[in-house]
Amino acid sequence: MSVKGVLKGVNYGDPVVLFRGEKVVKLAKRFGLEGDFLTLGLGVDLFYTLYLPHPVVVGLAGVDEGLSTHYSIVKALVDLEELVEVKKHTILDSSLSTLASVSLIQHLIEELEGLNESVDFKDLEGRSGKGKLTSALKEALKRVGEEAENMRKLKELMAVGTAPGKGSHFDLDESGEDVIKLARNADVSKLLEVLQIVPELFRRSRRRFERFSRGELAGYDLGSDLERVVPEELVLPRKYFLMKFSESKLLLYEKRLPKALGSIYLLVDKSGSMEGDKISWAKATAIALLIKARRERREFNMRFFDGLPHDRVKVSKNVKPTELLNLIKYLARVRSGGGTDITRAIATACDDITLGVTKNTSDIIVVTDGEDTLSVNLLKRKLRQANAKLTSVMILGDNKDLKTLSEHYLTVKVLDENAILKIVETPD
Repeated sequence: MSVKGVLKGVNYGDPVVLFRGEKVVKLAKRFGLEGDFLTLGLGVDLFYTLYLPHPVVVGLAGVDEGLSTHYSIVKALVDLEELVEVKKHTILDSSLSTLASVSLIQHLIEELEGLNESVDFKDLEGRSGKGKLTSALKEALKRVGEEAENMRKLKELMAVGTAPGKGSHFDLDESGEDVIKLARNADVSKLLEVLQIVPELFRRSRRRFERFSRGELAGYDLGSDLERVVPEELVLPRKYFLMKFSESKLLLYEKRLPKALGSIYLLVDKSGSMEGDKISWAKATAIALLIKARRERREFNMRFFDGLPHDRVKVSKNVKPTELLNLIKYLARVRSGGGTDITRAIATACDDITLGVTKNTSDIIVVTDGEDTLSVNLLKRKLRQANAKLTSVMILGDNKDLKTLSEHYLTVKVLDENAILKIVETPD
């Protein structure tokens, strides 16, 4: 079956073009979007309308029979100024173009349905129908523009810490539906605002290295390690070479390997006293610490706690899309409420680390505003068994027991981005 469309320069017989259109249609059907109008050709045209910098629609005379509704939708879309705001995020980005196309189809149908009235797309071909279509597209594009920005931020978060040459992309078969739903969540939108400090996070959370004679080349050094000596030194006169060797002044290659680090394990208090700005700031801190873990190629674990520790969410070193999306869902879902038991939360984290046989020193970070009395001796033993260091972040308060147990004890008086950055740059 031949596929037909209405954009100039698009080869509707190209397997790549068809694959992209099929992605749009397949994902749209997951949202229950059905109908004769949702053809493979329309999927291709919506994708390339968002993907191409300047899509051009064929003249009306060149439109094949049976494509009049298809043509009306694409032509009206291309002519709207609101499209520019969406395309800021989608131009030459295949994953975001696919997701935004699906979102656009759904919002367009919702706008046309109005008060749950059925939509006959053939009615959009007349003058009054075109006015209705244009109005619906405008409103749909406004909503898609907001969602596309969140989709882009989620993609940026996914890309953080990706090894060079491996790239990063959404697995649309596995995660596309979840990404669209998260992009529409107001709580997620607020959480993703922390990504504006990513450049500063990158500066303050660099991957650390340690010297190793058979590691990767990082520069030059002076010394007497013959395994790392620069070849040019070997042509020196023997006496001069031996003198430099005895004085440790031979020119050497500086070699290093990434420093192996254990996991970051975050505990966030969600008790009733954390309601409002405190819990929102703590969630933003969680995103920042996830970025730190990704930059340093470390496993990231997190639990909320009140009177009891809640479910643990894990993001592995080689992150899977589902792991990251599950963490974002977890952060958005949790609401403050309940009592506070810091001892049980830290003990649970220590047990998780111990049972996971983490070889390298792990960092447990607890964020709380509670002045709970802790079992200090028990926790000292647990931390020692887990080979873990404790960092405590006290929000607008003080806790003497936490201060005694902690390698680093930070008090936060202003809930802002600077306080988050201070936590991120705390030495391990």
